[in-house]
Amino acid sequence: MSRRFVGLLVVLAVGLPCAARPAAGQTGRISPLIERLEQGGVVGPDVWQMIDMEHGPYRIDELQARFAEFARMRRPDGRLQVTPGVRIPMYGDENPSWLVKQVLDIGALAIVFPQIDTAAEALRAVRSMRIPPQRGAEYPDPPGIRGAGLWSTDGFAGFPLWGEMDADEYMRRADLWPLNPAGELFAYIMIESPEGVRNIRDILDVPGIGGILIGVNDLSINLGVGRATRTGQPLAPEAQAAVRHVLAACLEKQVLCSIIGGGDREELVEMGFFRLPR
Repeated sequence: MSRRFVGLLVVLAVGLPCAARPAAGQTGRISPLIERLEQGGVVGPDVWQMIDMEHGPYRIDELQARFAEFARMRRPDGRLQVTPGVRIPMYGDENPSWLVKQVLDIGALAIVFPQIDTAAEALRAVRSMRIPPQRGAEYPDPPGIRGAGLWSTDGFAGFPLWGEMDADEYMRRADLWPLNPAGELFAYIMIESPEGVRNIRDILDVPGIGGILIGVNDLSINLGVGRATRTGQPLAPEAQAAVRHVLAACLEKQVLCSIIGGGDREELVEMGFFRLPR
């Protein structure tokens, strides 16, 4: 094992000063992203941040180091200031289960799934984030496939992001919101292709999805109308129509819709982006 990796393990093991750690068995929200949505607010980089491992390298040691930074950036009461999210490199037509398991096991609270085109792909993403239902489970469907091999009776690998709690408490809270109102995990499904746009209503019917994230640059390229990030140029009409179609479906189904790029943030909020429809 390299000295650098050992150093990262030491950082994660030491974590935070005791005064900054959430109390064992805390009842408040762990995820600021979910907390904001439950309060009816607008979500942005002040409550969640995405670590991009799709276009950046998939380095689990670097991700551990970033998570240690998030853990040190806490509120005075010891709770996280922002929800750490990870955009994984797997596309919807690939099986993400092994990678999702690793990212969740070190404490991630949100997973961003790129290039989801069908309801079946969205369902596979959701199941990869859920622990298999236990006897008497209140929200058993869709059944999860996430393994639990890294947990022990003394805790679990997700510390220090989750704070101090035993493995049973972690299992209770490591579920998808809003499917499970007590869950602290969030599944962001990216729509980036004409097929995903066409199938958006079927995708939104998959239980466990937290929100839709439109990747407007890839969407424009997949539509064949060029990049969406060209400075000073509006989206092509085809891309604008696709974005409006996805947003309308999310508003109808009362699912959070966010977008990367696509215009002025205040105008997008006015249109209905970045908040949970009521």
